[in-house]
Amino acid sequence: MKFEKQFIKFIIIGCKSTLINYFFYLVLYQTTYNILLASIFGYFAGNLNSYIFGKKWVFKNAKIKNNFIFIKFLMVYLFGAYVFSSITNYLSMKGIDHRLAWLIGIIFCTLNNFLGSKYIVFKK
Repeated sequence: MKFEKQFIKFIIIGCKSTLINYFFYLVLYQTTYNILLASIFGYFAGNLNSYIFGKKWVFKNAKIKNNFIFIKFLMVYLFGAYVFSSITNYLSMKGIDHRLAWLIGIIFCTLNNFLGSKYIVFKK
């Protein structure tokens, strides 16, 4: 049951982080008109939220003070972004509707991020 509860909490935090990402993206894009800057800053803000709440609430490892953990977190999430982009691009090139390709990509990315966070980043 612990695995399922962690996964549900992970999804809740992921949704919140996505909203934070999108909020910062919109605000920065509307003020700077720089899509790259807005995308990077939004992504980082969302990931920071995921890290903080993943550590404290989802995986309950708030006492960990190792700076290397954030680097491991970023590596897992960057790999997830790569997997997502690769799957989405590949399926789109094969003629799969871009929305379905995105959905399939996000499923694999979410699984990568959850399992990586659980077994690599925040393992006890």
